[in-house]
Amino acid sequence: MKVRKSLAAAVLASTTVLVAAGCSEEAQQTASDAVSSAVGSAVDRASAALDEATSAAKSAARDALLGLDSQDAQNILRTAVNPDTTSDELDNVVDVSNPATKPAMEAYVQASSAAGLTPESYTVTNVSADGDNQANASVSIQVPNAAQPTDTTLAYVKVDGNWKLSGDAVTQLSSMTSQYGN
Repeated sequence: MKVRKSLAAAVLASTTVLVAAGCSEEAQQTASDAVSSAVGSAVDRASAALDEATSAAKSAARDALLGLDSQDAQNILRTAVNPDTTSDELDNVVDVSNPATKPAMEAYVQASSAAGLTPESYTVTNVSADGDNQANASVSIQVPNAAQPTDTTLAYVKVDGNWKLSGDAVTQLSSMTSQYGN
């Protein structure tokens, strides 16, 4: 719709210029240049809008097939690393089928919080499928006093229809506590 409006505006502008310019050769050239510029600009805007729409559609289709997008993965991760999350809430966002996972996650949260990390320190930048009920999330962790964020990939699993941080991801996070000075 925006493309049609832009193109219609360009044609209307060019027609107005032609009528106002009269029939002189110089006026016709000026009008022709104005039309070319207006049409070129409209085509550029239409092309950019099409590229943006295509990219958004691809991203939405990928997320729909996977069922886990970056925002959902980030919400799960930030809930898991939040020291205010209750034990029951942790069960909803972390795969605790291995009895060692929950205490490991709780220990990680305590150590990372003591080092100054907050839930906002974790940013999920991308999610990709890794099988039917598995996904990998690219995560950037901003550690206090570090010049650059730490980039890592954390695994998520779908358990009983719900996406959760995997036990492997908890092990991976736990191994990072030495970087926090603890």
